[in-house]
Amino acid sequence: MEVGLVYSSKDPRQLKTRDFIKNFIKERGILANVIETDKPVKSPTVIVDGLALTDLRTKNRGKDAPLFPSLKEIAKALEMHAWCL
Repeated sequence: MEVGLVYSSKDPRQLKTRDFIKNFIKERGILANVIETDKPVKSPTVIVDGLALTDLRTKNRGKDAPLFPSLKEIAKALEMHAWCL
């Protein structure tokens, strides 16, 4: 599995997302290549096997987190792709 993550290390919420992904993969023993890109972005982009999780959302969750994937959504996508291999 390949996981791409574009995030800003200056945003604690985005760092939480990064840490969640890394820990989720490690704790479950999922064989994954995590490609991280740290740059100033308003919300992180998570791409699992070529599918951007933000592409799945049609409406913003709120003004503070537009198209920001929730940890629950990220976990679901990682589980789905891990079991589909």
